[in-house]
Amino acid sequence: MSLNQQKIVHHLKDSVSKITNNKIVQDFFEKQSLQIVQRFPVRFISDFLKYVEQCIDRSKNNDVLLLENLKHFNTKFNIKRSIVVAPKWNRKSTIISKCSISSQTLHTILSIETAENEDALLKRIEALIVHLQQYPESRNCAIRAGAIPMLLRINKKITSDNVKGAIRVALASLGYANPVARNGIRILSMDGGGIRGLLILEMLKKLEELTQKRVHELFDLFCGVSTGAILAFSLGIHHASLDEIAKHYKDISFAVFKQSRLWGTGNLVWNQAFYDTSLWEKKLREHLGTSTLIDTNRNSHCPKLCAISAVVNQSHLSAFVFRNYSPPWKVKPQYFGSSEHEVWQAARASAAAPTIFEEYKLGNFLHQDGGILVNNPTAVALHEAKLIWPNTPIQCVVSFGTGRTVPTPTDSVKRTPDDSSNTSWAHKFYKILDSATDTEGVHVMLSDLLPHNVYYRFNPYLTEMISMTEINPQKLEQLQRDTIMYLRRNEDKFQEAAKVLIEKKTCVQKCKDFINFNREIYNI
Repeated sequence: MSLNQQKIVHHLKDSVSKITNNKIVQDFFEKQSLQIVQRFPVRFISDFLKYVEQCIDRSKNNDVLLLENLKHFNTKFNIKRSIVVAPKWNRKSTIISKCSISSQTLHTILSIETAENEDALLKRIEALIVHLQQYPESRNCAIRAGAIPMLLRINKKITSDNVKGAIRVALASLGYANPVARNGIRILSMDGGGIRGLLILEMLKKLEELTQKRVHELFDLFCGVSTGAILAFSLGIHHASLDEIAKHYKDISFAVFKQSRLWGTGNLVWNQAFYDTSLWEKKLREHLGTSTLIDTNRNSHCPKLCAISAVVNQSHLSAFVFRNYSPPWKVKPQYFGSSEHEVWQAARASAAAPTIFEEYKLGNFLHQDGGILVNNPTAVALHEAKLIWPNTPIQCVVSFGTGRTVPTPTDSVKRTPDDSSNTSWAHKFYKILDSATDTEGVHVMLSDLLPHNVYYRFNPYLTEMISMTEINPQKLEQLQRDTIMYLRRNEDKFQEAAKVLIEKKTCVQKCKDFINFNREIYNI
């Protein structure tokens, strides 16, 4: 209680004692005086005292009636109880000791083991998920206490889909991953490239046609950057058809990229973004949803997903990985990352192309398009895959680019020092963003390191390298024709990749998985 409040309380008590000698009324104010001061601004105190006098007159020495009238003073003055907030300098941050967190963790785990029915079990598993999100440091304690084997045993005997979904989220938060469905890890990597992401959808149609399986059934890990991140979430979470995704993608692009040059130039000056970022965010929320990344594990058919952005407000430009999983507790990832953000936020951060959209701030990090650092995320995808399944071989890596052009000898002739169009800062910036040099550099490295029957890179040659924000129907039709021509020329390569993707587990691998699963359950 502050010094001013103390003075007002004493003044209120003195004033009431002058109004009445009734012991009951004085005791009432003795107990309620501080609450009264907190409820009422100072300017209401005098009005309140007048109200007390009226109550005394109306009660006619009836103590019960008097108290009843006094208890309704907040209704009389139409003032709600206010919360007194201490000044910032006087606020004490709540510090919880490691011992207390460990105790809460153990109590939460024990409560799950002693749950009597499915409803209680679901509530307690959800409480564990919230606890792990609130105190990330409690994860190690939960694992040492045997949370993973306990959840696996419950999952084996439970029938409720809701409980199973909550268990999957809890296990993902603890860094546990189920064995892969096939003989090894199958990775889908997708480059950035704006509207040219439509190329990837056409090539995925070819794989679905050859394998007779949906994309989310063909891969264990999806990794994308910028437009590839949006496609990864669309394919992995919502399981929409490729035609439906292409339609939504075009609708969003046409809505956002139809900006007039005059209005866009004004936005670029004031907001450092040519296009309407708020509209872009609205479209992403509608298309991808607002569930958190870790919560996508409630869907049993959702693969592991990651999207890459570039953090630009640190001493060094660094990659940031948005994950719908947590790395195993004994492993330290190479990259910063998080699984607590919403799906649309991850896509927004990964696709925050400089000068096209505004930067995106999440927590202490300022994100820009991951393509300015890692436009071909295949190497990052391999790193993440080995974190999740460290003892599982790589079965197939399929990497999709968003188009390239063949340099011609005349290009060097056209680029003269007097050509002002080639020296403007905007032209140079877009050239950097559209450059395929980084993507092909990663491709050359991986093609040397991985076997030819494991790694497949598909990146069509285009008649013309169109802009990331192109919405001209004629140019998009030409983009589709170039892709169809590329598919025809690389039919054999697509068939080979499709054959590798659907290879089943061997009997030896099934036995290993069975042994490892039982070791996990019984904590051997």
